[in-house]
Amino acid sequence: MSCRLRQIAPSRIGEYHLASPRRAMRLRVLAFAVALVVMACMSTNSMQAFADEVELNVDENLVNPQQLPDSSFIYDTSIEDLSAADAYYDNQTVQVTGEAVGDAIHATFDQKFSWITLSNANNSATIAVFMTREAAARIDTFGRYQARGTILQVRGTFNLACPEHEGVSDLHADVVTVVDQGEHTEEPFDMNKFVPGIVVVVLGLVVTVLFYVIRERQR
Repeated sequence: MSCRLRQIAPSRIGEYHLASPRRAMRLRVLAFAVALVVMACMSTNSMQAFADEVELNVDENLVNPQQLPDSSFIYDTSIEDLSAADAYYDNQTVQVTGEAVGDAIHATFDQKFSWITLSNANNSATIAVFMTREAAARIDTFGRYQARGTILQVRGTFNLACPEHEGVSDLHADVVTVVDQGEHTEEPFDMNKFVPGIVVVVLGLVVTVLFYVIRERQR
């Protein structure tokens, strides 16, 4: 039995050498495409899981409108809001900032406390504040004509109809902080402000004299 060896021409050997890199390149491209498909599938699943998680968090953060107010929180509000407050603010811990105006009125039933009126700087809204005399002593100036009162920041419990003070709407202060000291704002004498009035008076006198002269000539 004889075996015959097949000779390969040199040109065919070159073709085999060229075909091997091309085949390897095709395999690499195919593997890269498969990897992209797998990554795309994993990314889609991850996005779906994230969406489910977000929807779950949204459901957990829904507001219950029937939940009663909790007075353990501090609500930074304004005097204007408290002056027109409803039952939502009742027995709530609030914090307001305003100017001390009028005078300190000492409580008749307890000499350790005083009534202070805080005013809103932007409008005429006021709130009665029930605080200790020690806290009221920090007020160096009360707001009035030619004087700006001490600016206070008061934190305490707001009562829409205080049962201790005959149903008065007030704020029982727990913490009183001086934000800015008061100051007197006396205006210096300015003669220019009287000039228009003087001119009007002079014109009135001139018209009166002319009227008198004309009437005398007509006699």
